[in-house]
Amino acid sequence: MADLPELIADPYGPFHGPLAHAFACAVHIAVDSGAPWNAVDRGCACCDAKRKRKTLQEDWGIASSDDWRKQQEALLDEDGSNGVAAMLLSLRTGLARQYGRAVDARTWREAIKAWSAQAGHDVAVYQRLLGEAGMILDYEKRFIADGLLPPGTFVTSINAWDSGRGANMARWGVHCRYTDLPTSQWYAVRASEVARRNHASWTDFSAGYILGRCLHFDQGEFGWRYTDALAVHRVMTTHPQSPWLNMPFHI
Repeated sequence: MADLPELIADPYGPFHGPLAHAFACAVHIAVDSGAPWNAVDRGCACCDAKRKRKTLQEDWGIASSDDWRKQQEALLDEDGSNGVAAMLLSLRTGLARQYGRAVDARTWREAIKAWSAQAGHDVAVYQRLLGEAGMILDYEKRFIADGLLPPGTFVTSINAWDSGRGANMARWGVHCRYTDLPTSQWYAVRASEVARRNHASWTDFSAGYILGRCLHFDQGEFGWRYTDALAVHRVMTTHPQSPWLNMPFHI
């Protein structure tokens, strides 16, 4: 197994409370990049404000304070997270609540077929939905094998992919000098609140984040987009100083 990333903490940063919780939602990016998990006003050692601005422009199309604020709002817009995968997970979660148990693949596929027919979708759309559901199932099998998900469970939401990035985007706003510290912290705490509304625990949050990341970038390859995120998950669930082990998810 590859070396795990280092968990770095700012001794002057928060370790408990809403702001610390917000930073703990951003660890998949912060820890992977070597930044202190609980510091908002400074980033990784290799990245100054000019370089971070260039990165945000290249990767996110953000070139101004207005761009940053619009992207921040988009990441925290729960109604905006209505992609195909989010819809499929919501459908399966609803079935699990209805039946009071986990939903098997066959039942999920039958529900997708019924939903697609009711919505008036053609065969091509239905096949796309089945393909996306199949990819999700493949990732969940790998998640269970790698200890990311407990056996017999499934990912309930990929909101963490947005709320986790939203918590970190708040940090980047200060790094790039696109916002002030109070505004950045306000956005970070908002991201934490969104995460808690959509996830049940740190492990549920992490699984949702990693599935969202993999569906966006990895597309079933199980490449570094998956393995790097898995390494961060392992650090956060085993390191004795991890905020995930020292702070409840629902504060």
